[in-house]
Amino acid sequence: MKILLIKPPLNPHLISTTLYEPLELEYLAASVNSHPTEILDMRIEKNLHKKLQSFKPHLVGITSYTCDVKTVKNILKEVKTYNRSILTAVGGNHATFMPQDFIEDYIDAIFIGYADHSFPEYVNALSSGKQTTSISNIAFPEHGRLRFSRSVPAPVDLNSLPFPARHLTQKYHKKYHDSLLNRISLVMTSRGCPYRCTFCACWKLMDGKYVTRDVRSMVQELKSLPEASKIVYFSDDNTVHNIRRAWELSETIKKEKINKKLQMYARADLIVKNPDLFQSLKEAGLEYLTVGFESINDRELDYLNKKTTVKVNNQAIAILKKLGIYINAHFIIDPGYIEKDFNNLLQYLEEKALFRPAFPVLTPLPGTELYQQTHQKLAIKDYNFFDFAHAVLPTRLNRREFYRQLARLYNRSYSLQRYIRFWRNKKKSPQESADFYAYNTDGISLWMVLLLRMFALPSFLKLKHAYKTEPLE
Repeated sequence: MKILLIKPPLNPHLISTTLYEPLELEYLAASVNSHPTEILDMRIEKNLHKKLQSFKPHLVGITSYTCDVKTVKNILKEVKTYNRSILTAVGGNHATFMPQDFIEDYIDAIFIGYADHSFPEYVNALSSGKQTTSISNIAFPEHGRLRFSRSVPAPVDLNSLPFPARHLTQKYHKKYHDSLLNRISLVMTSRGCPYRCTFCACWKLMDGKYVTRDVRSMVQELKSLPEASKIVYFSDDNTVHNIRRAWELSETIKKEKINKKLQMYARADLIVKNPDLFQSLKEAGLEYLTVGFESINDRELDYLNKKTTVKVNNQAIAILKKLGIYINAHFIIDPGYIEKDFNNLLQYLEEKALFRPAFPVLTPLPGTELYQQTHQKLAIKDYNFFDFAHAVLPTRLNRREFYRQLARLYNRSYSLQRYIRFWRNKKKSPQESADFYAYNTDGISLWMVLLLRMFALPSFLKLKHAYKTEPLE
């Protein structure tokens, strides 16, 4: 059986400066390696019809985030129009939590949750002419309704999974990059999260479990990565929650002399409780750390059920600055923000010398507690706009002003003037500043500032005028 796995093209409303490899599809491809399989990354290679003609697949599978739903459905419809006998399947976060959105006569199967086991079982059943209805965690659209197979808990043994089939995306590797255009590879080391933030559904996707891979398996994969990928991003929701494993990983990387720049995600409270661990990880190659600070207001952190405080966030920033670990700081922008809130956040960035911030707009994705609380209040119900750049909830400011303030926040955070002012102040009082921070600009040099501004300028302008294209309810 010939299988074509598709990463959908970028949402036309999406505002992004990164392009990561489709790790989820590389894992799926590895699970069916006894069948001829190809991956079509339509963010790069857009000619679906040409691929269908040349490869002639029997099954087309596609992944779907919420903002991709319309695009994914159009692609699967095109596949069926080309050849009605091709079977079509969809999976991913949105398919898991809102399978009813894929009740269409051109969709044959909807995979619920991680499909590491259900997808190869489905493929093997199809290739041998067996029934697929007994395979767990699949929904089948039939006559305008869904028929569900039995539901079983998500698999927990990540060590049993084969390494991702990266050879299937080899032709695209030069196109995958971070926001600074660095070549980058993704590595999955854990799934799930023990925390219960209201804006996140990853813990629900794993039925509340947090599971990890063995360090030996992780290190073997690190050694197998392309030499050109100097940066490795551990694409987990919480890489270092298991402190003992994180120590083992750090020491093993150093022992094995793996020369990669590492990027991870970590919570602020874990950083504060384990500064020695992050010193060791720094020595092992940890260069960039993504931290979801989320807010500069304790009341907002409580609303998000973040289980941390601004004081803890401040302590984490000080520790990372002292260690020389560059901070990718994330702050959630509440649609209720007024100009004062945007100004306060900008002032906080200045005070804490944060130079690589991201400002996702608070978005109630299906599957989250936030969605349950707010879905009846949505100002926009078109999934195309559930991209963390648009305010799908009502804004307190008029929408034009809200986006003007958000674009201004990005523009000033990455301004050349800010970078120059920072270094001038450093030269004036180096000792005073060194007492609190080991001065760095989160890995951004002068040429990077220029590159970022040039590369992101269309996104800034697009964001500023986002209100013009919004389909308000």
